[in-house]
Order: sequence, then structure tokens, then C-alpha cells
Amino acid sequence: MPRPVRLSGPVFLSGLALAATLAANLVRADSYRGYPEVPYRAERQMGAVELRHYPARTIAEVIVDGTRFAAINRGFSELAHYIFGENAAGEKIAMTVPVGQTRTDRGWAIRFTMPEDATPETLPEPTKSWVRLRRLPPETLLVLRFSGRATAEKLNAAGRDLVAEGKARGLHLTGPARLMFYDDPFTMPWNRRNEVGYLVAP
Repeated sequence: MPRPVRLSGPVFLSGLALAATLAANLVRADSYRGYPEVPYRAERQMGAVELRHYPARTIAEVIVDGTRFAAINRGFSELAHYIFGENAAGEKIAMTVPVGQTRTDRGWAIRFTMPEDATPETLPEPTKSWVRLRRLPPETLLVLRFSGRATAEKLNAAGRDLVAEGKARGLHLTGPARLMFYDDPFTMPWNRRNEVGYLVAP
């Protein structure tokens, strides 16, 4: 059974992060409000719920302690510094959406997905030891999209709805919830795109 989402506070990205952010799918659009979207293939659409296949991809990731609110602010800032040129090569790297956040046993993992053709070997080395580059394998996720403010209540409700949908469809969902955010805090709530996803076991 997937680990329940237990969250507090709205998502709010601030400071340097706002200068870059935030603003596809392999079958539909490939960008979101001017930013490249992490590619995926939509396998099945079930109302607001979608079964997606993501190809292998490279992420930059930091693990941050504290509340979800504090973690995404700090983590976003650290990753933004990396892609804006604070790396061994002084290179700028394209921003993509969504920004990912996942609870782990070491804290909150904040993730930026790197451009499609990037690998840990071709990307500039981070100058900060806590910024980690790694390759994710191909994955299938069950994802629920919703608009409005990404409050704890809405994220938890989306997680419960996904678990129920997965059970009804005979899908085995695993791991902690994957939280995905596409917009900056200046975007009006009704225009925001938020998603919660669970990994589907083979």
C-alpha cells in the first residue's frame, strides 16, 4: 500500500526561484507556458486520472529536511542555482516542468528533470555536494491532475482518490506520492496545474 501523503502548508516558490520558474507529453504538447515539459506517453485517460509511461530521464535532486513548505523553497533555490550556471562548467541548463517533490526516509526530495538528451555524464558537475545527478529508469505512473492551490488537504485528497482508482482498476501502486507542480505562486489559483502520482508496479 502506498505511504499516505501527510503534508502541511501551500506550495510557495520564492526568491531566486521566481526569476526562472515555472511556467509533453510524447503524444500531445511538448511545452507548458513556454517551458519544456517532461515527456511522457498517455496510456489511458480516466477523467482527471491518467496512466502515463515516462521514458528514462536524468534528474538533479536535493534532499531537504523540514516541512514541505520550507523544503520546496530551499530545494528549489539550490537547484535553480545549479541550472543558472553555478556548476563546474558555468553553463546554464534549460528549465523544465514540473518540479517534483517526494517524501523519503531522509527528508523531502526536490527534483528538476534535465533536458531530454542530458545524462549525468554530459551535464556539468554540481559545485555543491548535496546536488545529485542521477538517471531514473522508465516508469509507469498513475497521475491525478487538479487546479487551485496545492494545499495539504487537496494533495491528501488526490492521493486517496488515486489509491481508490488504482484499486478499482487492479493496479498495484507503490512508493510515496510524487507531487508535481507546474506554476509559480503568482499564477491565479484556477489557472494552476498540480499533480499527484504513484508508481505502478509491473
